[in-house]
Parts: sequence; structure tokens; C-alpha cells
Amino acid sequence: MAFEHQRRIRFQDADPAGIVFFGHVLGFCHEAYEDLLRSEGVPIEKLLETGAGYPLRHAEVDFTAPMRVGMLVRISVHVSKLSERSFHLGFALRDEAGLALAQASTVHICVDRAAMRAMALPAGLRAALAKYVSA
Repeated sequence: MAFEHQRRIRFQDADPAGIVFFGHVLGFCHEAYEDLLRSEGVPIEKLLETGAGYPLRHAEVDFTAPMRVGMLVRISVHVSKLSERSFHLGFALRDEAGLALAQASTVHICVDRAAMRAMALPAGLRAALAKYVSA
């Protein structure tokens, strides 16, 4: 199962040619991830109150078509791997007609922010993400 998020490309997202600046795409993916968590009752601000953090260990994006100002982009999020201390997210970005625009992936680790050491994922986060694990 995948979580679906929609986002309209804004003027501030684009370069002078009206095409999305590549660095913003990971921000779009992060918005979708945060909305997934919120929809499951574990908003990121609540997770941060626990003293845990979820920094990126790895991120990548492959682009297949330009994203332009005004375009509505559908972002599908799935969990490709869920372990004791980390999770891997996959993102598919498509236009309204279903044309593939980009594929992205991120790997997050759970850390105790005070000690900056890896720790187990909180149970609530694990349960929320487990619903979106891809087969």
C-alpha cells in the first residue's frame, strides 16, 4: 500500500526556465512523508518531543520528465524497508495523467538527539510505517 500526497508546483519552486529546481524535489518528498505520519496520528512534532531525531543517511532522485510551475504532482510514498533503527522510503512523483516525473528514495535512521546515537524506532512510528511496507 502507498500513501498519496498532492502538491502544486509554485513559482518559488522553479528556476528561471519555469522548471523545478532539483534540490526542491527532496523537500516535496519530505512533505509527503510528514503528511503520511500526520495521517497516521504521529505528526513529526510529536515524534521530536520524545528526544529522537530521524536524520537522512542516504537520499537519491532520478528524474524522468520536467516538473513545471502550475503542475499538480502526485507523490506516492511507500516503505521499502523497516528495521529496528531505520527505515527506507520510496517516492514516485507523477503528473495528473500518471506520467512519471521522478523516483526518489531516502534512508532515515533513528537517533537519540542528546547522545547522537542510534536507537530503536518508537512503537507508534513503527506501527504507522508498517502499514505502508511494499511487498
